[in-house]
Amino acid sequence: MGSFYRLGAGLWVLLGALLLLSAALYNGYPLVTSDTGAYIDSGMRLVVPIDRPISYGLFLRLVSFKHSLWFVVVAQSLLLAALLFRYISVFAPRVTAYPLRLALVGGVTWATGLAWFSGQLMPDIFTSIGVLALALICLAPLQLAEKLAWSVVVMLSALMHSSNLLTFTLLVLLTGAVAWFTGALKTWLKPAGIGVALAAVLLSWVILPGLHAACGGDFAINRGAPVFLMGKLVETGLLDRYLDEHCGEENLALCQYRGKLPDNAVSFVWGEPNIPNQMGGWETSREEYKRIINGVLTTPRYYPLLLEEGVLGTVRQLTHVGHGDGLTPFLDGSNPFWKVQAFFGYELKEYTSSLQNRGALNFKELTERSYNTLALTLLAALLLLLAPLRQAVPPVLWMTVVLVALAVVLNAAVTANLANVLDRLQTRMAWLLPWTVLLVWLQAWPQLRPQLQAWLTARFAS
Repeated sequence: MGSFYRLGAGLWVLLGALLLLSAALYNGYPLVTSDTGAYIDSGMRLVVPIDRPISYGLFLRLVSFKHSLWFVVVAQSLLLAALLFRYISVFAPRVTAYPLRLALVGGVTWATGLAWFSGQLMPDIFTSIGVLALALICLAPLQLAEKLAWSVVVMLSALMHSSNLLTFTLLVLLTGAVAWFTGALKTWLKPAGIGVALAAVLLSWVILPGLHAACGGDFAINRGAPVFLMGKLVETGLLDRYLDEHCGEENLALCQYRGKLPDNAVSFVWGEPNIPNQMGGWETSREEYKRIINGVLTTPRYYPLLLEEGVLGTVRQLTHVGHGDGLTPFLDGSNPFWKVQAFFGYELKEYTSSLQNRGALNFKELTERSYNTLALTLLAALLLLLAPLRQAVPPVLWMTVVLVALAVVLNAAVTANLANVLDRLQTRMAWLLPWTVLLVWLQAWPQLRPQLQAWLTARFAS
């Protein structure tokens, strides 16, 4: 029995990765969304897409060895498992037994549906991976060499999705501000960690356009950004207002669509047919969209509505944490099918016979469980704010909660206001809250228990 508990850490990480692969294994093939085909195509043909970074496509190309897409989700799960185990050892060292650490990974995976993201052929899981790595760099007392190693993971994660660049940058800056305001930087927290993290995310802003230029594209982060921003102006009603006020003064091609604009950003950007394509394509409409966006952002009378819609969009995104968004069948006639057929053709039978592509996946129970888990998490976090308990939690654990909470809110704000309000974009991050709050309770339990007992006794004593 003793040898079982002393199994090498690497083997436990492998077992953790297996748990994180459980959704893909259950499905019978890595999960895909409508965007998966674009990522496969960009990586295998080395073409920079107009609407997304090439980074995840390159990751697919390299990690798949151009042989199997299973290797991609295995790599994602291994990296995440290694991070989770390291997170436990740093922030909850009281949990020493590896079987218990594995149980924690399995429990959170079951309660939050984490495996449905680590098993996807999508860059979404790298948002959470980047946040975990940033927490280790900023808050953990690690050697410089290890901080630099996790910085590579941060940069890799930042490059995977253009929204990650802004989210990670704001997260490091706000974490530093909280640490300064609370006095942590003058007591227990070394500024070097914040500095290393900030250097990593700022360097990513240069690496991504450089990577695009090296692959034959422009030195730009995302050439399709004006189209996404126009989608948000459509959804908020600001574009209607702008066109009403300027169509008589400016020669705008969009004026012909006054009164015909769709109701939401998704329909504007991806609908069939959609207005950008009707105007000649994303490149053709790009300059006019940039001119309108600049006009809105430099007109103060639009600011109250921008602020109102920004806050509303963020709150809406925070509550959109349902599972299964985009995980519908993608058979012949869909981009994911064509790209798997073109580049991984011998896996096509596996792909078409997966539960996803047979329409056999049901996420109702998982979504209910996830919402219940988040509700319990909020209750557990609120209990920690009670005066008797608050003092029992070490400052570093409080900062992990603050960092993760900031990350969840920033992800909602960035994706809701620069992209779309979608369950997929928030659910990919929501699991970090239960994970972090659980570790805080486990690590601080010896100090919390007597305080909690005393509070309950005083509260409910007859």
